[in-house]
Amino acid sequence: MCRLSYPFMPARAWRRSSSDSPSGTNASRLEHHVGRVISRAAIAAPDHPQIQTAARTRVQPREFLPAGQGHEWTVTDEDARGSGGRLKVEDVPYIRSASSYAAVIYDKDWPLMSATSSAGQQPHQQQQQRPQQQAMKVKGIVIHLPPDTNDATQRLVQGIILRTITPAEVQQLIRQGADAAVYVELRRRRIVGRTRVLRLCLLSLAIDDWSTPTVLEEELTIGQHEEGEFILPLWPSREVQAAILSALIDAIIRLRIDSFPPFPGPSSIESNGVIEVAVRAGNLTAVKTLVANGAALRGRQLVFLPRRVRTSERYEAALMAIYTYNVKQDRSLATETDARGCNVIHSAAGVGPIYSEAFIHAFLQLMKDNGASLTHTTQPLTPFLPSATPLHRAAVYGSYHVIEWLCPHLSHADINERNSDNETPLTLASGELATLVSDHHPSARRDATISGMRGAIRAMLRSGAAIYMVRTPQQLPPNAEQSDREAHGVVLAEYRTVLNNELPQAVMDGVNGALNPQRDVADLLTRLLPLARFPPPRPKPSDATDNDAPAAPSRPSPFAHKAVDQMRLTTHTPLGGRVKAAMQHFVKCAATKTAGNREVVGVMANVGGRVVRVPLQCFAVNRGQLTHRRLGLREVVHKARLDEAARYGLTGIVKGFNTHLGIEDCQFEWQQLGWVDERGRFQPLGIN
Repeated sequence: MCRLSYPFMPARAWRRSSSDSPSGTNASRLEHHVGRVISRAAIAAPDHPQIQTAARTRVQPREFLPAGQGHEWTVTDEDARGSGGRLKVEDVPYIRSASSYAAVIYDKDWPLMSATSSAGQQPHQQQQQRPQQQAMKVKGIVIHLPPDTNDATQRLVQGIILRTITPAEVQQLIRQGADAAVYVELRRRRIVGRTRVLRLCLLSLAIDDWSTPTVLEEELTIGQHEEGEFILPLWPSREVQAAILSALIDAIIRLRIDSFPPFPGPSSIESNGVIEVAVRAGNLTAVKTLVANGAALRGRQLVFLPRRVRTSERYEAALMAIYTYNVKQDRSLATETDARGCNVIHSAAGVGPIYSEAFIHAFLQLMKDNGASLTHTTQPLTPFLPSATPLHRAAVYGSYHVIEWLCPHLSHADINERNSDNETPLTLASGELATLVSDHHPSARRDATISGMRGAIRAMLRSGAAIYMVRTPQQLPPNAEQSDREAHGVVLAEYRTVLNNELPQAVMDGVNGALNPQRDVADLLTRLLPLARFPPPRPKPSDATDNDAPAAPSRPSPFAHKAVDQMRLTTHTPLGGRVKAAMQHFVKCAATKTAGNREVVGVMANVGGRVVRVPLQCFAVNRGQLTHRRLGLREVVHKARLDEAARYGLTGIVKGFNTHLGIEDCQFEWQQLGWVDERGRFQPLGIN
């Protein structure tokens, strides 16, 4: 086991490198706050380049001193030889305030292998489903403790950060006067403008976090405007972590302090609750421990999705386990809103395409099952923040997985709802796609988002999104943005894809889905009936005929209509209404008026001089006194596609069958369409 000491531990020996001596107070406080660093790690790995770490501790004197005056010491402890004399301790004046503080500054990476490393684990520990041990990396961050922090508290902070303390040692240090409620401040240096400060309690530091970026890195905006790292190692096991948290909670009594005392120095002070840190870190063990010790769940948006995180399958599984646990504890969490009025569905819509499709769909279903509204509308705050339903928000942020899940769960009116800027979700999504396409800096993320948004727009169109509500370039003002001018063309291009590729396949899948159960039953009966034992047949009455046998059902089973209704094509549009009515008639005929699957699929026949397969022709075109013209489902569907294309001026609709006939076999008026009954009489279908 490689156990590293921390700069807050007492030093064994110090040698002054200046002829001047500091005041007794400062000197004693200096020796009290600064101790051995990376000593045993350096001895264990003297040639490891990353172990050579520069660390400095600053102690602000209580008196004002002239700027530039300070004292420097060099560590002489033999345990710190591995540092190569690079560990420096400074007594530096701080002019802004008379209060004092201690700070540790890490200037380079500090890879740390603690007792929790894979090398030190037993075989049964390695088999547990835990992330691999991660190295400690603190770069560009200043760690501050409150003034006059005692030695026991400093050692407690050290053990928590390095993960080298046991629950028993935590309790022992607390009995020795360690303050478990101490607040630690993390400051990010060298940022343009004001210093970023994060104030958090020791409980937050004790929570394992293997997300990327970590919770604390996100709060410090690391990776956005400035480089830096703040990654802590992991505890040896979940049980140890839970015991550490419980020991700290027992000492603190309460989990969260909502009011902070005034703090002199840099502005932009941030704070985060412990339970929020545990959720964002994907740490179910910490969440359960905090809840078991009385942590409040309501009012903290604990089931809202994190936005600035790089996801993985492991992290998504951890989040889903936490959200499932949270809503099981309190279903009202799924109905909470934030300050702007966004609910949990808005939170998923606003994260963009960073989570997987499976995770997003499972999350949305979980929230819906626990009462989350899919149509909740936020209030407009500014001209740049109009009102929004989750579908509006998903369109703006390019959250195409959310759009694809929402569309089948929304009504025609919900999909076409306008926001306070008079824009529909389809308008926003097409504008977003036009903006992405115009970006001439290809990247894998951009290309994936473009592909996903194309699919999302097609999902909206299949669900009844109104194309006419997307303004054409002629309807826009002269100062309209280019993406707005291209939005209508983007929609038409995707609608052509729906008509050419997706609609024919959806019709085929819907019909097969409706007929497959009946085919399965028929196959089963075909195999079982020859094996059945029947009683001897009774003599028939002299007047009995075969026509007295029970008739086949005149209507298909309910499953047939259900399968057609589940097809993702709304009946609120002319196209959807016509196609679904035709499918229902075809399924009814195939289920009740055919002798088997061969008749449904069709036989080979000469059509227009070519031998082709002719599927079930259960439709007819009324031609008055003449013989009614028979046709099949695909001719009816293609007629609906052609009419829809003509409605929006689209060309290039591919027929896909009997191309040698052109479109002559698909020409008729909808009022003429019907079917011929058993007596040869024409029956209209009533499709407009």
